Amino acid sequence: MSNIDSHKLYIKNLSFINNIKTIAIIGPSKKRDYFFLKNHATYFKGPIYAVHPTVEEIPNFEKKNIFHSVSEIPGEVDYAFIAVPAFKILNIIDECVEKKVKLVTVFTSEFSDSGTEEGTILEKELLRRAQNKVRILGPNGMGLFYPKLGIAWRPEFPTTPGNIGFIAQSGGVCNIAIYGASALGINFSKVFSFGNGADLDFVDLLYFLSNDPETDIILCYIEGIKEGRINDLKEVLKQNKKPIIALKGGQSKTGSKAVKTHTASISGDDRLWKALFKQFNIIEVESLEQLLNTARLIDFYRIFELKNLAVFSISGGYGVILVDLLEKENIKVPSFTPEIQNLLSSKLYLPGTSSNNPLDLAAQFFFENTVYEIIDIALTDKKIDGLILDMPSFYLKPVFKSMDRQSFESNIIESLCLGHKHNKPLIPIIQRSNRPEERERISKKLIERRVPVFGDPLEVIPLLPKISNYKKRYIY
Repeated sequence: MSNIDSHKLYIKNLSFINNIKTIAIIGPSKKRDYFFLKNHATYFKGPIYAVHPTVEEIPNFEKKNIFHSVSEIPGEVDYAFIAVPAFKILNIIDECVEKKVKLVTVFTSEFSDSGTEEGTILEKELLRRAQNKVRILGPNGMGLFYPKLGIAWRPEFPTTPGNIGFIAQSGGVCNIAIYGASALGINFSKVFSFGNGADLDFVDLLYFLSNDPETDIILCYIEGIKEGRINDLKEVLKQNKKPIIALKGGQSKTGSKAVKTHTASISGDDRLWKALFKQFNIIEVESLEQLLNTARLIDFYRIFELKNLAVFSISGGYGVILVDLLEKENIKVPSFTPEIQNLLSSKLYLPGTSSNNPLDLAAQFFFENTVYEIIDIALTDKKIDGLILDMPSFYLKPVFKSMDRQSFESNIIESLCLGHKHNKPLIPIIQRSNRPEERERISKKLIERRVPVFGDPLEVIPLLPKISNYKKRYIY
């Protein structure tokens, strides 16, 4: 039992997760080319065992670590990944209980997710057999991704541990997020794919991450929760002090029906979820891409409140577009203070440039140090909270033969890192329409310096008020 704000509720103990030392893969299949065993064995830093009643040898795997049953494994087993047909699950769970396995993932589907009475009965029996002694992720889930320990269910998952936790009912959503995160410059502490949530559910996992010292930001893909857990969820949210970014699945009528066939969850009234998000200051997003991009904005620049932005453009017309989009989100693009305005005016001398907000550099973009000086001055303005700029990818290559390419590129990168110097978000939009190889190279260098690059203003501008509103309501 756990006492949270004088309200007693049952939260399952997961304190052992950060110290998992041994893994068993139950049901490695030659037909699947030992897929899950190979993936976990690639990264895991401790002993890993294969359990199959008939398999004697597995290519490139030590024979001494192959066993016919869980009970044959010497020593303790902390975590087991189970991929056997549904009708074999109950006996396997009996063995795991006897072996005192702490956590299992049941990858197998066709339990309550099947929508059949037989599947629901089987899931209930699974819980009964577990006797509340072994914790279960699933059924119908991918389980635990934990890069620090090398626990990974798919090949080529990133190995760098981070500070972002992710809870999702969908294994496919987890895969997309994990593979995509590295390109965005963010890394996960832990990812939980919990499927049907028969034992460990959203409430348990959220409580764990909210108290996990390795996690600073929590991402969620929620389809629904079981009946009777909403009050427990409220108590967990009440004590949480970390930013939570949530993507709610099943908001439409058709989507709600799909949830029932996917994970057998109760989607619930969308109005109730929105009220919950508002009450507990949860950042709600509309897509998986928004989920990841919001996380990296917070990870790179911390929680910020943007009221007034400077706009930096190489095209006067694009600057107007950015201003319109920002003001639709109630973000102002004010005039600079007179002192800052005078400094900016002294730096812009070519025809067609403008030192007002929005700033328009035009061809002066290619003149040595201009970009750096203009951004540095603009961010010095105390009433400016951050800066957003457009930079067409074809501008990333010097146009004058006399220009030193390496010096030019280095100057641009240093200029776009100035947000960190001033502790203000600086957000470059580098369009994808031309010179993709230039864009990709520069973007990688910027991401290494923790500068988030976007390809379209609509990828980022709608996220800014979401983070600002979180900051305004933050009470801890």
